[in-house]
Order: sequence, then structure tokens, then C-alpha cells
Amino acid sequence: MPEEFRFGDLPRAADRIIQLTVPGFEYPRPSIPDTVRFIGPVSLGNSGGALPEWWSELDNGRPVVHVSQGTVANNDLSQLVRPTIDALAEENVLLVVATGGRPVADLGPLPANVRAAEYLPYDILFPKLAAFVTNGGYGGLHFALRHGVPIVAAGKTEDKMETTARVAWSGAGINLKTRTPKATAVRAAVRKVLADPAYRLASSRIGAEIANSPGVAGIEAVIRELVPATDEPIGARP
Repeated sequence: MPEEFRFGDLPRAADRIIQLTVPGFEYPRPSIPDTVRFIGPVSLGNSGGALPEWWSELDNGRPVVHVSQGTVANNDLSQLVRPTIDALAEENVLLVVATGGRPVADLGPLPANVRAAEYLPYDILFPKLAAFVTNGGYGGLHFALRHGVPIVAAGKTEDKMETTARVAWSGAGINLKTRTPKATAVRAAVRKVLADPAYRLASSRIGAEIANSPGVAGIEAVIRELVPATDEPIGARP
């Protein structure tokens, strides 16, 4: 690797870059090289295993709001999960919490309208949601967008300054521009995305684009751009 080569040069050095989103979630940037291929998200979730005993309550008529800090930046649930619990304790919603593997007991006392689990099956949870509160993890955001769920985003680590900026730019939700929002800010944002249909419409617009994206099949298409023509399935050669 040349001495002058920098990490930021990697995208330009690659023959192709597969981006697991759709153009509707990418704001215009003249710096995007023509080697980028948008194929949409590839994760479909996993509904296997036993559901929490409270699962049927998701259909009791109250708006269902989900909050999570994902499975990486969840070492301190007081950053977003606990403020959201406190923010919505008196609201007419059912708040569903996923701790991302942390013990549910770490949440402390829970209000009557809160249900919690370490992990939840996103493929069957997200169709039931009225709103999603997140620190901006890429996978969770795309589950929300896939199902047209409006988003409240609060994250500034890893790639989250970029993902949360796209939430606001696309109109699919509100960016709180901090990873440690006050409960009052979370409450106001959730109320707004629940009351204003523009957020769900914007998220649904991207969801329709995701539904028409190739997903996993797009990966094979990109590989075939780079390898000699063959009738053999990708991976069939020794």
C-alpha cells in the first residue's frame, strides 16, 4: 500500500462498493464515486424462538413505540433507553424496550406501560410500531424504514452522526443531535412523529424503495460485474 494512501481513499480504490441502503436514504453528495452500488438492506430479521408473554398486548389498540440502543452502543442504557422510559411513562402508548442483550433488570423500575426483553424479533415487531426511538444503528433504522415507521434518532458514536443526519434529511424522523437526550426532548419528538403523518409518509416512501431493491441478489449482480461471464452459480467453482 503506498505510503500516501489514507483510510478515506479506500472507497475510491475499490472496484465496487456495495451499500446496504437505497438512494432515497442517501443525501446528494458529489463525492460519491460511480463504483457505489445501492442494493438495499439484506437483513430480514428472525422470528424464531418463544415470544415474550406480553406479546399479545401489542395488539391492544394503544400506539406501540419501540426503543433500543442496539447491540453495540448499549453499555449505558441511561443514555437513551431510560430517558425514553421516563419520557413516555404517562403517555397513552405501549413502550417496548429491547436491551440488546443487557439484563432487563439493568433498566430499573418500569412504569405500567413498559414491556422489556433482551432481544425481540424485529421482522414481526416493526409492522406493529407507531414509532421507533433509536441511537441510529444501521440495521434498526432500515427495519423501521422497511415498514414505514417514523423515527426519533439520538446517537453520535460509530457511524451514527451520519445515519441520524439522514433520518432528518429524508423526512423520516427527527434527529435529536445528541446521544444523551433529556426525557422532555424525547417526549416532544415522539409526540410530533406520532401526530404528524408526514414522517410516516416519508418513511413509507423509502420503504417502498427498499421493497423494490434487489437485496442479497444485488450482491451477486455486483460480483458478476467483476468476474468473467459464466453460467455457473456464484460460489460453485473450487
